[in-house]
Amino acid sequence: MDSTILLPAAVTALLVLLAFFVWVSRRRQRTPTISVRPRPVLDGARRRLYETLQAGLPNHRVLARVPFSAFLEPRGKPPLALGDQIADFLVCDSQFRVVAVAELADGRQHSERDALLRDAALPLVRWAPDSLPVASEVRETIRDLESLRAMSEHVDDDSADDGGGGLPDEPPMHGDRREPHL
Repeated sequence: MDSTILLPAAVTALLVLLAFFVWVSRRRQRTPTISVRPRPVLDGARRRLYETLQAGLPNHRVLARVPFSAFLEPRGKPPLALGDQIADFLVCDSQFRVVAVAELADGRQHSERDALLRDAALPLVRWAPDSLPVASEVRETIRDLESLRAMSEHVDDDSADDGGGGLPDEPPMHGDRREPHL
């Protein structure tokens, strides 16, 4: 009598184990296996440039590794895909308005990125990793960019008071594209 109970119990246990192994193997196939480890957000020359920007611009906000979609929005339809473009650093005023985009020159061409920033009238400053600026140079560069922007906005305000044409021989701007004045 013991063998009649033992045999079905053993077969049942084997079937349960087999079902468990099949379930585990299918679950592993559906869940991608990826191994990750943390890494620093900034290292090397980018970290040094960030520290210099922070030291040179105490009245500004410096943001690192910011996707273009966080500070640019497409005009019109269909919306422009900003892709995976990332600015090394954003220099913002105290109201978090972008004053400039700062990058390390990496030797690659960034024509699409440069065109997007030009279209948005955002100045781009690139520094070579082997000749990073000191805090006073950063402060002077950003101060100059802010002065140029203020003068540009003043000229835009004056031309709007004149009827929007600017200089007499200059045709008025049409559409929603703003040309950079920096």
